[in-house]
Amino acid sequence: MIDQDLVTLLCKNLEDELPINQPLAEGGMLHMDKMLPYICVYRYKKPDLYFSGLLKTQASYLIVKDTEPVSELLECIATQVSKKLNSFLILEMWPVRKDHGAEFEISCPKGKAPATIKSLKNGIDEMRLIYPEVSAVVSDTHDRHPDRLEPLLNLPQTKKSGSLLIGLAVPTIYQRPEENQIFSIFYRKFATQLSEIIKRAVYEFIRVQTSNPFHHYLMLGKTNLDRITMEADSVLAEISEGMSFLMRTTPVNSTQEWEKFKKSNFSKTPSFNYRLVALDPEQQKRKLYDIPLEKVDDPTLAYILRDKRLEIEKQLTMLEERGTDSFRFIGESLYGAIEEEVLNGANEILEAFPKGENVASQKKFNCHDFAKHAQEEVNHYQELFPNLELSVEIRSDVAGIMVSETTLLISDQLSMDAKRCDALIQHEVGTHILTYCNGKSQPLKQMYAGFAGYDQLQEGLAVLAEYLVNGLTINRLRLLAGRVIAAHSLSMGASFVETFSLLHHNHNFPDRTAYYITMRIYRGGGLTKDAVYLAGLMNVLAYLKNDGNIETLFAGKFNTNHVALIEELIHRNVLKKPVLPRFLEREAVQERMKKLRAGITLTELLN
Repeated sequence: MIDQDLVTLLCKNLEDELPINQPLAEGGMLHMDKMLPYICVYRYKKPDLYFSGLLKTQASYLIVKDTEPVSELLECIATQVSKKLNSFLILEMWPVRKDHGAEFEISCPKGKAPATIKSLKNGIDEMRLIYPEVSAVVSDTHDRHPDRLEPLLNLPQTKKSGSLLIGLAVPTIYQRPEENQIFSIFYRKFATQLSEIIKRAVYEFIRVQTSNPFHHYLMLGKTNLDRITMEADSVLAEISEGMSFLMRTTPVNSTQEWEKFKKSNFSKTPSFNYRLVALDPEQQKRKLYDIPLEKVDDPTLAYILRDKRLEIEKQLTMLEERGTDSFRFIGESLYGAIEEEVLNGANEILEAFPKGENVASQKKFNCHDFAKHAQEEVNHYQELFPNLELSVEIRSDVAGIMVSETTLLISDQLSMDAKRCDALIQHEVGTHILTYCNGKSQPLKQMYAGFAGYDQLQEGLAVLAEYLVNGLTINRLRLLAGRVIAAHSLSMGASFVETFSLLHHNHNFPDRTAYYITMRIYRGGGLTKDAVYLAGLMNVLAYLKNDGNIETLFAGKFNTNHVALIEELIHRNVLKKPVLPRFLEREAVQERMKKLRAGITLTELLN
């Protein structure tokens, strides 16, 4: 029984604009993330986890036993909200068993909230692209509740509280006899689509009927991350970081093996050594599948977490299979095949620039020179993120330059063209370290641990930074193309020596450069990840040409297919807007951004 004291307390919380998450008798729940001018209501005879899950995708819902009197509670909530926002929508939802067909029934008195009803119907009609059997009918009736129940509010109560009642009968077509899991793939897709339809319809109600404080329908989504989501996110990040996947798959003796390879006249396949795998992959997999992701109600976050779990599982298996052909095959399923468009782009670059620039006479920086300049940039971001420890290290066990979380690692053998210094700093510090710091500042740990497939956007964005600061050279662009050619060669079954020869003799890469490209592709047993640099760059160019917001890309570590999800979470105030790299403030950079917006080809990046 919902007593008067509880009603008073809940309405007081709402008046103070505090979130409500109140368990009710027999499995019921009242949840309101914030003051919102709507609520979804489900009155059950017997608890239905499927149907309750549909409502739990919303930021405001009441799930309650049908014997509980809730009229007074709803009237109080509606009254409080209407005082501030002028109106309140109550959407009562109930299941209609699938043997009755796949028809949604929308019930609302004629002439009331036509924009809302139109949005609901149009959204349901669009579901036919996935569920052809679905249809929607609008009923002009005052009966907006299940036949067996009384109305949630009578007419005087709705008028007094400034509320409108709409009924939505939902066909349970998501229940499939051959699927035993409560949250099956089919159900998750259905729940996600219906969740968006409801939010869009509610937004139409708010836009027309209320003093609208929301400028986008996504702002109606959940704001607060619940305990189950936070715990799942934390465990996934812990396992992901504990793997140190790239460190564990990068040879520690690549420099020594180069000397041996050179002495063999490039005929003997190198033998690489790796850091120990300091974890038990099987135990970590067990931890992965102990995470109850099926209990994460938010469809956006559930998708992100489920996708990441699958990626981590594959990476753990790759660590188990390091040094075998299985490593390569699993890696190809993780990073994807070399797309024809990307391979064509690589060939286009190598045809346009068949030989590299001669840089022998150019000024060189060693590891200490580069570290000195990089430290200045690191110091800038250290001031912006005082709670994190940013550092630069010169090491003997890394090849070239790489980033590990907030640490820039530099090989003690580094020798580079001085004019590439700024470009590489913006690649490593202004992109990789900055996006990690931005991600670390977010409540969702996947934002710094990295969404599934995040490498592609990260590397594409980092190479774009090189172009924007006028540091992208022929040699650099050829290097990215060479990585794609090498990855494709690996996937076609070529040996290390054959791929090295392809790069060195057919595409005129210097022997040392060809070796390191090949080493990176063949490490661990074959890792095609390096092809994502050029693929990511091509994706970012297309994104910017289509008026994509570059600021969003610096919010953390994710892929371009996640951008819409990230912007949704920013709209919902789950995520904060990111700190931007300071190189974006340069006038020359802004001029180059204009060129990107107009559209530019790969080879035009060097003009």
